[in-house]
Amino acid sequence: MSQSNVASELPADIDEVRMEEACFPPLGPSIKVLMVWPRIPSSFWGFQAMLDLISERSILPPLGLITVAALCPPTWEIRLIDRAFQELSDDDLRRADLVMVSAMQIQHEDAYRTLARARALGRRTMVGGPFASSQPELLLPLVDHVVVGEPDEVFDEIARDVETGSARRLYRIDRKPDLRTTPPPRFDLLRLEKYASMAVQFSRGCPFQCEFCDIITIYGRRPRVKTPAQVVAELEALLRLGWRKQVFVVDDNLIGNHNAVLELVRPLESWQKRHGYPFIFYAEASLDLAQRAELIDAMVKANFFYVFLGIETPSKESLTEARKFQNLRRDLLDCVRFIQRRGLWVTAGFIVGFDSDPPDIFDRQIEFIERAAIPWAMVGFLQAPPTTPLFDRMRKAGRLLEDSAAVSNFNPPNFRTLLPLPDLLRGLRRTLLKIYEPDRFYARGLRSLYYWKIREGQCAPSFPLHYRMKAVVASLWRQGVRSSYRRAYWRFLISFVIQWRADPQKLWLGFVILISAHHFVSYAREVAAELDAEIRRAERP
Repeated sequence: MSQSNVASELPADIDEVRMEEACFPPLGPSIKVLMVWPRIPSSFWGFQAMLDLISERSILPPLGLITVAALCPPTWEIRLIDRAFQELSDDDLRRADLVMVSAMQIQHEDAYRTLARARALGRRTMVGGPFASSQPELLLPLVDHVVVGEPDEVFDEIARDVETGSARRLYRIDRKPDLRTTPPPRFDLLRLEKYASMAVQFSRGCPFQCEFCDIITIYGRRPRVKTPAQVVAELEALLRLGWRKQVFVVDDNLIGNHNAVLELVRPLESWQKRHGYPFIFYAEASLDLAQRAELIDAMVKANFFYVFLGIETPSKESLTEARKFQNLRRDLLDCVRFIQRRGLWVTAGFIVGFDSDPPDIFDRQIEFIERAAIPWAMVGFLQAPPTTPLFDRMRKAGRLLEDSAAVSNFNPPNFRTLLPLPDLLRGLRRTLLKIYEPDRFYARGLRSLYYWKIREGQCAPSFPLHYRMKAVVASLWRQGVRSSYRRAYWRFLISFVIQWRADPQKLWLGFVILISAHHFVSYAREVAAELDAEIRRAERP
């Protein structure tokens, strides 16, 4: 997202403040803190429509905020509001001495409104997270304190500054912290029953050099890891709080340091056995996972069920352009099939809009997704996020669109593409509607269950009967009776129940695929309608 565009989208009731250093009164040691996680608009991974069928209201908690909460002094009183399912009242803001917001770019609208309301009520404000770390200049006019970078090792100094009245407008933290000193997140601040998955983090950073990725520019190319004991302690904390569902290991590339993660998952297997396999895990990883059979086997024994892979494109020329060399070492389809047959169900991300993309790239993407049997395939436009080499290259070439409104991979690219923009928009529209056509989606889901081989140690989650019955009844009514795709729904339901009625692992994942269609089918149509509008704009004389 460009600076000029974000500034133009600011709510009218935000008053800009002077950029010079300001003097702030001390807040003292007993500070009342309100942490706010802004609302995320409808998105591919938000599963918003699927949430209508289950009891939970959000897929994941704000792990960054509850990690910062653990860094705060014990004398600070902390409350958390997750805007995914909670309203933010003026009384909530008035009760706080300090309002802390963390946000990604896609959350910028609700983050701006929260900061504006806090300022109007005279509350002190502080913002951090990926958005602040990549574009602090956009937030400085709107907030009292901006934190750039990872505060794990220095937050005690920031807290002392806030308490004593010496807090700075901008904290820029260049040093990458040693995660072995990071305390367990404050899971106790969460309303656990509202989340479908919980989140833990093992590492930050990625060793690769993908041109479009801001993970390596924000968190570095040397993966830093926690100790296995730290992760186990976090899982113990979740277990004590009553958590018994999925746990997402949120690392942007879990296997960035494959030796370290192997040392993690082996103790996880023992821990799971001792506690009766209370959790199933899932993670993101690079495709070179297919070269590490020993690691996959260890992950499966620790009850990892599925993994998200950054495949991006079947075009070798585009992978080379993007410097995604790790995807060029072996045949992509062979890699996916190896991982599936070794025990991990595969989801993946795909990108269109590379300079090297040929005109038939959309057909090639569709063909690969179908052959690989990847039901949840995120196909979006290439973007050039600030701080990335791609952003710098596009700016130097005069191709960066300074007024771009892009905040996600489903917005038109924030640079001038070599493929004509109307062709790019039409191509993605056709791709999404095709892969999320209900019959195709469910057929791909059925094939994915065939390819996914269950291994010893994998245990499906055990939900209370009332929870399962509520989800089943909601699905049967909303999808099996009222939806436009009910015929495809029933064909898939009957097929997977007959095939795997004695296999609880595949029955569970089959049901997840079944209800996920309620999100993906509707979201693909929603994006297609937005792309129609973009096509009309692109074709105006």
